[in-house]
Amino acid sequence: MSLQHAVNAVPQVENFPLAPLPRKRRSQVIDRESVFSLNKSVKEKLGQNYQLKTWFGDEVQAISEETLDELATCYMTVFNESWGESWTHSSAKREIRDSLRGEPGRMPLLSLLFKDNAIIGFSWVLLMHKDALVKERDMPWELTDAEKEHGMAISHYWLHEVVGKDRILFVKELGALKEHRQKVTPFLTIPLFERALKLGYDVAFLWTNVYSKAFKWGLGVGLSPVHFFMTNNLLLMYGSVKGSLDAVRTVVEGSFTAQSHYPMIRNINKYLIKGEACR
Repeated sequence: MSLQHAVNAVPQVENFPLAPLPRKRRSQVIDRESVFSLNKSVKEKLGQNYQLKTWFGDEVQAISEETLDELATCYMTVFNESWGESWTHSSAKREIRDSLRGEPGRMPLLSLLFKDNAIIGFSWVLLMHKDALVKERDMPWELTDAEKEHGMAISHYWLHEVVGKDRILFVKELGALKEHRQKVTPFLTIPLFERALKLGYDVAFLWTNVYSKAFKWGLGVGLSPVHFFMTNNLLLMYGSVKGSLDAVRTVVEGSFTAQSHYPMIRNINKYLIKGEACR
């Protein structure tokens, strides 16, 4: 759903009002207008050579090979640098295909940020019912089967007994090249969280490592650790999709100033017992 394909306004014909758009088409127009508006902010705050593109649901399966190759290069670079992993271009591409493949009950949403023709940041989430959670794919791969089963049990208990929710936005991947990370991440998450809210998904979920930047990001956008595995310092985090969206919107709307980051910093400091952010 690229900027070039943003929908032009539909002309009215005199004396013949247009019939209402079917629900699916009307939703597509709204999404494209939202991404078009977000891209205006991208160009204003990052530069004219930056562009955000999104793919929702079935659209993800139509991504070009050229885009997949660019994404694999960015993915490989990000995780080899940040996590000390050893991805090759081919293994990264296989992982991306597997993660984004279309499956019943698991809807992928993808956003990519380009600088000229190169991808510098990516994010994708899966929208699913809690019953579609699968321990082999949705719990940390480093864990034993018993630990994964326990993680699944904790997740279902929290969703059913604590918050009474059954629809989940699973933050599968979020990354950006080191030199762009500070200003890229909010733009990547906004369209995905917006889309999830429109479809009725209230709960955001991710798993990560307590020493990773993703842990601090999760705390910043209001997610809370629900379960610690201890193995490899891994944990599950859950929270509000709307709360997370509001936090990243504040940063973008505040032009990435120090003040715009105060809500996220307060969330992090409150959890880590570090006091309030200084004004």
